[in-house]
Amino acid sequence: LVVLFNLALMLIAVRPLFRLVLAVLLPVTAAASYFMQEYGIIIDHHMVRNVIETNSSEAGDLMTTTLLLYVVTLGVVPAIVLWNLRWVERPLKNDTKLRVKIAAASMAMAAATVFPVWGDVISTFRAHRELRMTLTPSNYIGSIAKYARLRSPQVPADVAKVGGDAERHDEPQARPHLFVVVVGETARADHFALNGYARPTTPELAKVPGLINYAHATSCGTDTAHSVPCMFSDLKQSGFTNAKAAARENLLDVLKRAGVDVVWRENQSGCKGVCERFATEILAKPESAAFYADTETHDEVLVDGLAERIATIRRDTVIVLHMIGSHGPSYWKRYPTAFEVFKPVCKESQFSRCTLPEIINAYDNTILYTDHVLGKLISVLSAADASGIDAGMLYLSDHGESLGEHNLYLHGMPRSIAPKEQVHIPMVAWLSPGLLADNGMDTRCLLASASEPVSHDNMFHSVLGIMDIATKSYDSKLDLFAQCTQHAF
Repeated sequence: LVVLFNLALMLIAVRPLFRLVLAVLLPVTAAASYFMQEYGIIIDHHMVRNVIETNSSEAGDLMTTTLLLYVVTLGVVPAIVLWNLRWVERPLKNDTKLRVKIAAASMAMAAATVFPVWGDVISTFRAHRELRMTLTPSNYIGSIAKYARLRSPQVPADVAKVGGDAERHDEPQARPHLFVVVVGETARADHFALNGYARPTTPELAKVPGLINYAHATSCGTDTAHSVPCMFSDLKQSGFTNAKAAARENLLDVLKRAGVDVVWRENQSGCKGVCERFATEILAKPESAAFYADTETHDEVLVDGLAERIATIRRDTVIVLHMIGSHGPSYWKRYPTAFEVFKPVCKESQFSRCTLPEIINAYDNTILYTDHVLGKLISVLSAADASGIDAGMLYLSDHGESLGEHNLYLHGMPRSIAPKEQVHIPMVAWLSPGLLADNGMDTRCLLASASEPVSHDNMFHSVLGIMDIATKSYDSKLDLFAQCTQHAF
């Protein structure tokens, strides 16, 4: 690989191109190397998309002194040295002869190195294509090129219709239906006490009567930019791409067409194109932080004022709450200090400065706080049911998180090779007595069916089913509630 890179650089060794290329490549490669070493990530086009589509707050969490030292000592300083080296001019004939000699020697070295183990090299790279994504600078150069090639254009006005025939299966009831979809962030299933985790991370949810816990749920992707559009799409995980999703309508469009009001409340870095055609409330603003002055905006802001909004509902409504959840690496910023139960915690974005127990403690506190927010939401919805609104909730995380397993941290691995920690997600549902009765649902059946494997593929159809929307785009086999509903269609 060193020889091959030498050959590639030799092709561009023309002043001033050579100096300009290295002045860019060296600092960027130093930064890429830092993140790969610190968090165990690999760089593919999904990771490039995460970098490009993140916000300043998330990016700021990743800026550390060590990153600066990497960039300066391994990038900027060598680039300055190379920039100031004296350039030896040679006649074209002599320069060509020298390049041919270097190329010949390089190819001979490559052959001598690889030929004896050629079969192993080929089989290894065929079986483990992800190895290419660990090699700088070719990994990020290739990934940037692929991202640019696949990058979704601005959503056109004439996106392909989905559920063009959508309508209410029955006439709207006297009691309006309200369903809240809570899109979690970076929560992994095995750190929910509901799923057998030894720590009491979900004490409030554990007390909720009739809570439906889907213990075997998996995500569509391992990063927000992929998973969020996927879960709202009628495309299944196996056939989903961001480009396809951008060119067609999603669940929210189908709901609106059927006469359901849709609201998106955002405490994250954006809805990744899902909510562009709908009323959106951005709560992740500096002024929102006044509620919780000790840190950035916490997820409880999503529930603040929700009871008053619900009191004005007169039509069937779906509200989406997009959480900041357990987004790392700054886990300690995701919860108020009152929820710092598991101690000591890591309060560094650079994990190498913390012990693994400290990292896990901080992460578990985020799960504990998510449990509190969901418990508070269910209380609000219970009150709505008592006041004449049939209410329900579905919570599901966009993806999981690695916490040191296999020396990996955070998320974003290609799904085909991602560890289970990044794709096994928590998913819970709560349905009010009024909603259960109106839909003719059997609670015991719902609890029993929750032991089956489920995924992001189920959300599109489950929300249509619970809101009683009839359309050819609906698949009852993917509806979490259909088999337990008397009037399933």
